[in-house]
Formats: sequence, structure tokens, C-alpha cells
Amino acid sequence: MKRKPSLRARLTAIPPHRLMVLLDYDGTLTPIVRRPEEARLKASVRQTLSRLARSVPVVIVSGRALSDLQKRVGLPSVRYLAYHGLLYKEPGAAMHWMGQRPPRQEVREWVRALKGATEGIAGALIEDKGLTVALHDRLVRPADRARLRRRALRALAPWLANKKVALVDGKRVLEARLAGAWNKGTAVAELLRRPWARRLVPVYFGDDRTDFDAFRVVRNRGLAVRVGGRRGLAGENAWVSDPSRLDSLLDWLAARVARAEGVEKSVL
Repeated sequence: MKRKPSLRARLTAIPPHRLMVLLDYDGTLTPIVRRPEEARLKASVRQTLSRLARSVPVVIVSGRALSDLQKRVGLPSVRYLAYHGLLYKEPGAAMHWMGQRPPRQEVREWVRALKGATEGIAGALIEDKGLTVALHDRLVRPADRARLRRRALRALAPWLANKKVALVDGKRVLEARLAGAWNKGTAVAELLRRPWARRLVPVYFGDDRTDFDAFRVVRNRGLAVRVGGRRGLAGENAWVSDPSRLDSLLDWLAARVARAEGVEKSVL
């Protein structure tokens, strides 16, 4: 049986001037942590992303709020897709909504409903992101997690019944957002239709279920690379064992792109 080329070999086959790099944040650029606020980007990774963004489009794709994402990544040279693809921001341009913006008052009602569902369950954490609400159960006793989920579903039942809310499952998180067709996959697909991106080869790195929508968009045009988890279960083209291995890969990729750019300039 013929062995598949390594991920580095496949990345080497993409001409640097046609490369586009897309990365999830939590669980991909940073390890999964106990609380969302603890997910901090290492300085070395930030430097690598900065080097890479000098030569190729780099897009950070996350369920986090845009302001939170910009603060954590801290790079004005990269593009951001926040709220699972609802809001897009590129360097030097205004924010662009990729889907319908939910009324803030409605989101506050989801927050209140979910807070009621957590009463008496130690470790349950509600994260109000402004336009979406996440219920984290990583710190909840395993025996209480199913009960917490049932409570959350009952609390959101009025919005679920009239199809105003969609629920997104992640790693030890259940997120409520405005119902609609938008997700990371639809947002990435829209980016790839833009004139500056039409001839680019997308390489998407992600670890969670929300990233799998984007995998389906990019895997036949570029590379879908899963970070962590069980290999081969998400329809990915390639796999990286954990964020630390991804750090090393990105450093190698940034160096390769810089070398190729230097050679091209010397020829010209």
C-alpha cells in the first residue's frame, strides 16, 4: 500500500504565493484549559504568526468575541473570523457581518435562562460573549453533566421551539447562538469567493466539531488539518497531535515561506 505524503511534504507542494492559512484558537493555537480566560497565546507563537502574516493571508477563526480574540492574538496584520464566523475583520477595514446579528436583549435572556439552569451544580460556567452564550461543564463533576445539559435544554426550550436559537456542541461546552445557516464553514466559503482569495490554497487547522464545517469546505481545495483528537474521524486530510506540535509546524512553515520569498526577490 502506497504511503501518503507527510503533512510537510504536502505543504511544500503549495506555492507560497498561493498559500492561505486559517487557524482555530482554543485547542489549536492554545491548549484546552479549565477556564476560557486562561487560554493565552505564547509569545513565540504570536511571533510566528506575525512572520507568516507578512507573506501570506492568515485568518484566525474562533467562537470567541472579536474584541477578545484581537486582544489575545494581538496582531493587526491577521484577519479575524469571530463568533464562529458571524463577524469578519481584516487589516485596515471595517467589520463585516457574515450573518444576522442577534439583538443584545435576546442574548441577555439566554444568559438569564442558562444561569437558572446552573443553580446548585458546582463548576458550571456561563460565558456571555455578547452575541452568543456558552455553557462550560469542564469543571462540573461527570455525574452532574447530563443533568446540567437537560436543565439547559429545558431553560432554552421556548427559543428552541420557535427556532430562534441554535445549539453548538464543542469540547465540554454547549453554545447558544441565533439560529441561521452561518457557521465556520459558510464563513470560510464566503472568504474563498472573494477576489483576493479565489486562487489561493486554504490550509485550515482546527480541533473541534465547529471546525469540521470548515474542513468540509477546504479539504477538496486545500488541506484540512485536525489538531489532537482521534485521527481520521473528522474527514481531515492530515493530523497534528497537539498544539505544541502545531507550534513547531507553523515555525517551519513561516521559515519556508520567508526563504521562498527571499529567493523570488533575489531572482527579480
